[in-house]
Amino acid sequence: MNKSTIRVRLHGRPRATAGVEEIEINQSVQTFRELLNVLTQMLGKGFGSHLFERDTSNVGSNIILLVNGHSIKMLEGLETPLVDKDTVTIDSVDILEIVGGG
Repeated sequence: MNKSTIRVRLHGRPRATAGVEEIEINQSVQTFRELLNVLTQMLGKGFGSHLFERDTSNVGSNIILLVNGHSIKMLEGLETPLVDKDTVTIDSVDILEIVGGG
């Protein structure tokens, strides 16, 4: 696969940990799982600790992962492919955390 640009928008604790609202990944990643691995390598284990359940590669139940506005749960989960589209050249990936309160 050719090198592509994927825009990652962060919300909640992942944003606070990363210190940025948006990151562009300019390397070849084929699946959402690969993207999360790249982000964790770039931003450190502290960032990964907000995404994954302790000592596993399972995404925490409080994390919502979206590709172009669609939940990966409705697609192919962590194996959801990230590719350039014919009419869209940048995939937009949202990572946000559910916060309860009351």
